[in-house]
Amino acid sequence: MGKSKPEPSSCPSESSAERLDSWKEIAAYLKRDERTVRRWEQEGLPVHRHVHKKQASIYAYKTEVDAWWNNGRQRLEPSSPPPSGPAALREGAQVVRWNRVWFPVLGVAVLVAGTLVFNAAGIRTRIFAERVPTIRSIAVLPLDNLSGDASQEYFVDGMTDALITDLAQISDLKVISRTSVMQYKGARRPLPEVARALGVDAVVEGSVVRSGSKVRITAQLIHAPSDHHLWAESFEGSAVDILSIQDNVARAITDRIQGKLGSQVRPILSARKPIHPAAYEDYVRGLYFFDKREAEASVRSVDYFRKAIAGDPEFAPAYAGLAEALPASYWFNERPPVEVMAEAKAAAKRALDLDDRSAEAHTALGGLLSLYDWNWSEAEKELKRALELNPNNSLTHERYMMWLLSMGSLSEAVTEARRAQQLDPLSFFINRELGHSLYVARRYDEAVEQFRRSDELKENNEHWTAAVLKEQSKEKEAILLRLEHMIETSPKDIDILRQAFATGGRNGYWTKWTQLHSSGSRATAQPYFISAAEARLGHADKAWEWMERSADQREVWVTWVKVDPVFDHVRSHPGYSRLLQRIHLAH
Repeated sequence: MGKSKPEPSSCPSESSAERLDSWKEIAAYLKRDERTVRRWEQEGLPVHRHVHKKQASIYAYKTEVDAWWNNGRQRLEPSSPPPSGPAALREGAQVVRWNRVWFPVLGVAVLVAGTLVFNAAGIRTRIFAERVPTIRSIAVLPLDNLSGDASQEYFVDGMTDALITDLAQISDLKVISRTSVMQYKGARRPLPEVARALGVDAVVEGSVVRSGSKVRITAQLIHAPSDHHLWAESFEGSAVDILSIQDNVARAITDRIQGKLGSQVRPILSARKPIHPAAYEDYVRGLYFFDKREAEASVRSVDYFRKAIAGDPEFAPAYAGLAEALPASYWFNERPPVEVMAEAKAAAKRALDLDDRSAEAHTALGGLLSLYDWNWSEAEKELKRALELNPNNSLTHERYMMWLLSMGSLSEAVTEARRAQQLDPLSFFINRELGHSLYVARRYDEAVEQFRRSDELKENNEHWTAAVLKEQSKEKEAILLRLEHMIETSPKDIDILRQAFATGGRNGYWTKWTQLHSSGSRATAQPYFISAAEARLGHADKAWEWMERSADQREVWVTWVKVDPVFDHVRSHPGYSRLLQRIHLAH
């Protein structure tokens, strides 16, 4: 199991030599990832380059690569035998002079060496402490697919996700979430640049080769700021037992990291049952589409999680994925999430029946207990248990931020949202949620800036940016921003609303907006937004009537009714206290 060096074939004859026509082919031949092989060119790896741009840029011959590798092994042997004959006599004649001049110096050197060896007064520790890179944070970059089969991409992405999940269980280590690292799939950027963008000390990179029922994973640990290799190893086994291979890789990397953490905290890596490869691939596809957080993709994620469960009814992660994906699929498609929350809750509980150490299942259940049951005490227990099991899960921190907002703990909610953002710095969703926590905490300048950062990743914040502008007494700017967004989302409404704004100002705009949205399918899809519009107009009766409908549908925003700035001017109405009683937030 653990081979630390590639094993190219023995040098073939010239007549049977084959050419390797890309870095990918060279990497596959040497059983390493491309980044490592590119570095080996500096060590003399024989690589040729074409002059003409229309041809492949590089190539190599197996015979030359084999010869280079074999010579490299020979260089590790002693380079020459000890001297004899006249040479030995000449060296002997110099011994007496050497002893007289250098013996005192040698004595001092021995004294210093002894001090270091025995670490007298901690001198060795102080001298060498700075030479060992300290690792407090890590990112697992997307593994390369060296199988030569594009259909294996989901399988390889699943390997990346599994390593992230396993390493994330180390409480003293910050591990970047999959959403952010997947931004670097296929990218060839300098590691120091990647480390700065993700805010990490080290990266894991490597490759996966799957051939038939066999899988080979090569991984290496690199101190990113210095681009210094700390460890590399290969693992291979049966695809049916893919979870065991993942655990072996995670444990090996963890062993190398432990000594650099300054503590002896061990990861919690429980033994897992073998899983059918097809079910595992369906699960990975479900994760891929769930992370997109889009209408069509959310439906596909549900389909793949269901397929994974059908393929392996005892695979707990698939149930946890389904518990998250079901409400999301209704939410993004403007259907009431309440319709599927009972099924989602059952899936989360089934996941915990199969694996009560699943942080993802505890996270899903905690979210559903908050949104569906409004059982705040049990929801808190589930979310805190999830954080114990996996302190690096950005979604858990986001869910806990939502719980804190519901409790009115605004500063703590912002802190939790920042933790989520540090773990998933390139996720537009997590960045948007940080902006929302700042908005609810009335930190409006910071909120606008955060929403703009999220927009750089994916434009999706016009509503919340406009809400912040309104609270900053910039309502004209807020309405103009909404109108600009409607060019793509609601083109048939834009002229009507522009005219209403031109003739009636902000009240004219919101009056017409509520008329357009308070009937038919729009009313079913957006009760919270209609409630907020009525609150802006000062219509307290209508605002709380629509918020009751929002509660019926289990819209997430209803749980923040105690702290949402848009309702500050209508909370004296009896409808507010009735709603608090209903959703168990009256205390």
